[in-house]
Amino acid sequence: MLDAEGYYSNDKTTIIPINDLFLLGVLNSKISDFYISLISSTKQGGYFEYKPMYIQKTPIPRVDMDSPKQKDMHDRMVEMVEQMLALNKQLAAANTAHEKTALQRQIDATDHQIDQLVYDLYGLTEDEIAIVEGG
Repeated sequence: MLDAEGYYSNDKTTIIPINDLFLLGVLNSKISDFYISLISSTKQGGYFEYKPMYIQKTPIPRVDMDSPKQKDMHDRMVEMVEQMLALNKQLAAANTAHEKTALQRQIDATDHQIDQLVYDLYGLTEDEIAIVEGG
C-alpha cells in the first residue's frame, strides 16, 4: 500500500519510507507473496507476517537504467502501479455494483500484468511461474 496522505500507523505496520513505485509493484506481486510465505511466520487464519526481518530478505531485482530494455521494464512497472493506484481510488468511490465489478476486473487484469512483468524481471520459467501461482 502507498500512503500518499501522510497517515500514521500502529506498531503492527511495516513502513518503507521511500516513494518508489517500482518497489511497490515488486513487493505487491505474487512472487513476493510466495517468497514471504516460504520464510515468514504463519499467523492464525493462514496469514503471513510482513515484518522487516522478512521483507529485507526479499530479493529485489536490480534495474540497470542504462539498459534500454531494463529501463523500459522499470518504466512500464511504474506506469502499471500508477494505474493500479488510480483504479483502486476509483473503486473506493464507485457507487454501483456494475461499476465496482468493472473496476475490479481492470484491477485484476492490471495485477496480472504486473505479475507477468515481475516474472520477467526475475527471469522465471513457465514451470517456476506455475509453482508461484500454485499450479
